Amino acid sequence: MPTIRYCLIPTAVQRANKVREAQLFLRYSHRSKMVHFYTKKIIPLDCWDKRNQRVKRNYPGYLSTNVYLSKYSQRVEDIVNTAFIEEVDPTVSFVKDQFNGRYKSKTVLESLTFWDFVDKFMDKAAKRLTKNTNKSYRTSFKNLKKFEKHAKMKLDWQNIDMDFYYDYQDYYLNFLDLKMNGFGKIIKLLKTVLNEATDQGYNTNKTYKSKNFKVLKEDVDNIYLNELELKILLDLDLSDDKKLEKVRDLFIVGCYTGVRFSDLGQLNHQNIKGEMIYIKAQKTGKDLVIPILGETRAIIDKYDGYLPKPFTNQVMNRYLKELGELAGIDGDFNTYNNKGTERLKHIHKKWEMISTHTARRSFATNMYLRGWPSIQIMSITGHSSEKVFMTYIKVSQEENARLILELSKNH
Repeated sequence: MPTIRYCLIPTAVQRANKVREAQLFLRYSHRSKMVHFYTKKIIPLDCWDKRNQRVKRNYPGYLSTNVYLSKYSQRVEDIVNTAFIEEVDPTVSFVKDQFNGRYKSKTVLESLTFWDFVDKFMDKAAKRLTKNTNKSYRTSFKNLKKFEKHAKMKLDWQNIDMDFYYDYQDYYLNFLDLKMNGFGKIIKLLKTVLNEATDQGYNTNKTYKSKNFKVLKEDVDNIYLNELELKILLDLDLSDDKKLEKVRDLFIVGCYTGVRFSDLGQLNHQNIKGEMIYIKAQKTGKDLVIPILGETRAIIDKYDGYLPKPFTNQVMNRYLKELGELAGIDGDFNTYNNKGTERLKHIHKKWEMISTHTARRSFATNMYLRGWPSIQIMSITGHSSEKVFMTYIKVSQEENARLILELSKNH
């Protein structure tokens, strides 16, 4: 909480001359920061009552001086109290600016509702985030809007509390029957918005910082295609279906370069130099250098260095499932998700689970099984966190045991 107290601070000259008087300041402290306001009063040390924060009777004109000090501190208190009423965080810089009259309005910040701030947040996000990330943000906020209609309420700073959290969780997981990771993603974004709003002084409700207001996450069982399955895909005769051939070839390039789908369109003769591919990842802005493996080189040569442009993600995913079915990649694959206290099991055919992102996961896993060190694979995929990278490694216990045996034979 903010604190307002008077304090005597001697000047360097006063200290050097050991003068028994000092300048009187009003100290305002908040969030481990402070600012001093000079009262333009110099008070003898023996005339100051620290406990009562007033000059003593032995100070000349003590009555009028104490009235002055009361009004002086009241001015700061009024700024702080008005800020709290208008749900503005009375930061040190905020109070200082108000006290010095730098703003004509009573408070530095206009009063913004939660949704007003979201609009402001999205305007900034549009300039610094990728198109896909912005789209994801907009989808998340649309979901929150739908919850408002469902719950017959209007989200604002003070009602984003634990009741909201549990009600929204029930709505998302049980009423909409959606996945926990989707709920966690929206809560993570909401906390980002609330953090920024709090830092800027628009939000004073800190419930979202509670340990129970958490970003839920569950392990996702995603597939990868092993190198035998990739060879079967490569061996498919697709000469009668150029669309499927194009999708297959681009997918194989992804499986042997580890690039994201958003970067597939960059892979062309301009980025290929000798045995390397040089690209800047659209999502992270990182410069990546990727070795051209034999499987990738064969496809690059097939198109004379001009790889075809990929279809949209949705179209690619639809064709990839068709390719997987044609290739006979039809083993059963189980997925699990939590619904309330239940853990539900779903059985799929493996080809039904193939998507553009399977390529990146396949690269990471297959290169790991080839014995490449994790740090080398990460430098190609652009992962900076080993924790995140390891979620891409989809190695069964048997595959892991075989890898260890193989590596032990070579040492």
